[in-house]
Amino acid sequence: MTDDAGLQTVTDRFKHTSRIALDTEAASFHRYVDRVYLIQVSSDRETAIVDPLAVTDLTPLADCLASAGIEVVLHDADYDLRILDRDYGIRVRHVFDTRLAAQLAGEPSVGLGALLEKYCGVTIDKKFQRADWSRRPLPDDMIAYAADDTRYLPTLRDILERRLLEMGRLEWAREEFGRLEGIRWSRGSTDNEEAYLRLKGAKALRGRRARGVLRAVHGWREDTARALDRAPFRVVDNMVLLNVAKAAPTTIEALQQQARVPASIARRYGKSLLDAVREALALPESELPVIERTRRPPPDPAYDAGLERLKQLRNRRAEELGMDSGLLCPNGTLQALSRASPNTARDLDAIGELRKWQRDVFGDDALLAALHGT
Repeated sequence: MTDDAGLQTVTDRFKHTSRIALDTEAASFHRYVDRVYLIQVSSDRETAIVDPLAVTDLTPLADCLASAGIEVVLHDADYDLRILDRDYGIRVRHVFDTRLAAQLAGEPSVGLGALLEKYCGVTIDKKFQRADWSRRPLPDDMIAYAADDTRYLPTLRDILERRLLEMGRLEWAREEFGRLEGIRWSRGSTDNEEAYLRLKGAKALRGRRARGVLRAVHGWREDTARALDRAPFRVVDNMVLLNVAKAAPTTIEALQQQARVPASIARRYGKSLLDAVREALALPESELPVIERTRRPPPDPAYDAGLERLKQLRNRRAEELGMDSGLLCPNGTLQALSRASPNTARDLDAIGELRKWQRDVFGDDALLAALHGT
């Protein structure tokens, strides 16, 4: 779908169906700016491929997705919902997530390919999983691959719903789906002062000078990747940046020998990369980065004991249900419980992390007894 009139026509048909399947394709593996480059929508009868680079007004599609009367089926909905909100302000009102449904049903493999092969007898070619969806025109085999991501979702949805109903877990899934409807894009930190420290091994660097070099070359990579509209790791990977920070080379020879930078990268980026290193080496000590170490809270034996008893309860119940313990109740929820130390069922109502279905599984009395050791 590459024009507004075509999108209006197909969404007019979708308005009269009770459900549609949805997926998106981005290009974070290739481009610096990750955005939606393709939107796939399927009803039980047809599949439409929407090119958001060509269609100027996605309002007809947004209206469909926001309709209370249309269920929107996605697989692993979280990221799709976030980037649709970020790029177009599109909100989905009525969600069914087949990945989450499969998890709650105790499926050992919850990837779309594995589920479609098991339940629909369909094998999806994985060769386009990391394809560049920003390229135009898209070849026919990529378009066919994209269509398969939604074509079979309605059928898979029905199979998983039946399984959940038989297992008495459908209401669990519905509660989780309802929470997905509130997902919004939240901007992460783009501050290089923080971003460079997220590299694996960054905080283990010895000395403020090495961290200063890492901060400088990380900022250089971000600027270069942004200018090229290329994923940062495709400019220089993280290990190269760490090697440069440790060796702090100032010549091309040292860059290749001490920092073990590939010759191709040294040829292409050597001068500008070394400029960033030299700038960091010239900084006064007062301008070098300092890692703020957060102080650990003082020991709280009551909290620790309550948390351990809750984990034991959770693990026993997960084994009985044949579920992954982290899916049944994540550690973060147990920590919130132990931290709040509720005394009554009404107190449990105030713990936003705790789902209703989880309380039903454990029982309020059992949760409180485990928490307080009674």
